[in-house]
Amino acid sequence: MLKEMHKDVLSQVQVLQSEVVHDSPFSIIETLSSLRKKWYKIFETKAKAFVRWLAERIGFHTKTQMEKDLKKAGMTIEPNYSSDDKKIIAMMVEANVKLIKSIPQKYLREVQKIINKAWLRGGDMQYIVEHIKDLINKKAYPNADRRAYLIAKDQLNKLTQQWAIYEAKSYGATKGEWIHVPGEFSSRITHIHMNAQEFDLNVGLYDSDVKTYVLPADLPYCACQFRALFPGMT
Repeated sequence: MLKEMHKDVLSQVQVLQSEVVHDSPFSIIETLSSLRKKWYKIFETKAKAFVRWLAERIGFHTKTQMEKDLKKAGMTIEPNYSSDDKKIIAMMVEANVKLIKSIPQKYLREVQKIINKAWLRGGDMQYIVEHIKDLINKKAYPNADRRAYLIAKDQLNKLTQQWAIYEAKSYGATKGEWIHVPGEFSSRITHIHMNAQEFDLNVGLYDSDVKTYVLPADLPYCACQFRALFPGMT
């Protein structure tokens, strides 16, 4: 979607470049405002559909894994689901959609910077066109693909742990054991120390770096997981 948005923005700016009205800053300001509304809406709509689908898929696989773990431990426990399933999915979707929506927000902020610089140069439309062309190239916008990848990975981790906690509580667990998973390049020192610590599934563990209680995958790019603890389970 980022490339589609980039193509649309460039096309609209090139139209302005060919028209007489580009001697006024208001025409491009209006165009950018319109593009912002359009693409924020597109990203939000598609993000909600995707995250809802992903949440439901993760929910199914998490439930299946929980049943396997309990069977392996020789335990037979029936889940006690609440009537809040839809509300829980809605909360997961809302939280994770925000991550996807940050992609067009960052891109269009860069476009706005280009426009601002162009008008300081006297309304140079050619400057705007050329710099927008380069905006998602490796040189000018080197982290575009990387950012999208990290957001997707982070979103998957968050949804998986959120569902795992929900499933664990549905099966009667109230405690979990923190499993530290090292990051791709580094790890939070606080999370290294959290490894193997027991915590309340409704509370989490206190992270002194952020000065609040956190659950696995709560913080950006946290890949930590947990093991549900049931009475009599070793």
